[in-house]
Amino acid sequence: EGGKMAAGGGCCLRPFSCEQGLLSRPDGSAAFLQGDTSVLAGLYGPAEVKGSKELPDRAALEVLLRPKVGLPGVLERSREQQLRGSCEGVLLGVLHPRTAVTLVLQVLSDAGSV
Repeated sequence: EGGKMAAGGGCCLRPFSCEQGLLSRPDGSAAFLQGDTSVLAGLYGPAEVKGSKELPDRAALEVLLRPKVGLPGVLERSREQQLRGSCEGVLLGVLHPRTAVTLVLQVLSDAGSV
């Protein structure tokens, strides 16, 4: 599922690329492309945390995945949880306790590599 068959019968990976700093409003942004799949990411924070989401020892990370069309469903919510688990491992949240970091991902096109 992760690749296309090459002319010789072998499997090859879809080409991957990333470009940073495409958006001006987020504190950080990047576009990820793999084959004909593309996702745009915007990162906001650290910023003031809202209400009960505050964590006394680290930044609270929120991940929002937006599908190409329609509203987020069960699949997007599941992927948000997976992404949050992965990102929490690399986010230096202890440097900014009692704040919030929000990662917003917008699927631009999905050809099977999201």
